[in-house]
Amino acid sequence: MHYEIIITFILSSLALTISPGPDILYVISQSFIKGKKQAIITSLGLTTGLLFHTFLVVIGLSLLLKENEKIFLILKTLGALYFIYLAIKAFLNRQKESKKHQQEIKNISIFKKGLLMNLLNPKVSIFFIALFPNFLFHDNLDSQIQFTVLGILFWMQANLVFISVSFFAVNIKSLIDSKGIFNKYFFLIETCIYIFISIWILK
Repeated sequence: MHYEIIITFILSSLALTISPGPDILYVISQSFIKGKKQAIITSLGLTTGLLFHTFLVVIGLSLLLKENEKIFLILKTLGALYFIYLAIKAFLNRQKESKKHQQEIKNISIFKKGLLMNLLNPKVSIFFIALFPNFLFHDNLDSQIQFTVLGILFWMQANLVFISVSFFAVNIKSLIDSKGIFNKYFFLIETCIYIFISIWILK
């Protein structure tokens, strides 16, 4: 076993996860808007989706997706449409939601939204199928087993990063938003984030 390859993979994964992207921006926005608890639950939903994408890589569906441009385009379009729907919903419900967000929101709904956001982004599977083969760490172990291990390692570090970002963002908000401006205009932040993610998926 090549331990140095595993260490390099973990460090590379950390760098990729920390770099600005739609998922981490969404976690930050949820920390600012809904607080630490909801941001952590959102993070767990997002990272759980990584396990599904890992499974797709292991069984070979991600490779099929990569080689079939029509299927990939359809999935990208569906994912983008879902985020456009969320953007419209956030904007139209701005008056109702401004009051609701002060109350407890069902944890399962928050988790589901995070999970769907990850699952409906086919770029994650394509990213994994491009990344994992570069970090095979064992000469004799089946590649599918190695892909599974790499996927679990990626999932673990993503949980660490997203949850840490949730704590950090909440502390930052308390310093720069003592008047609750983010709570007042949260619908604009959410709307913009959803639109950004839909554009990012279609790119």
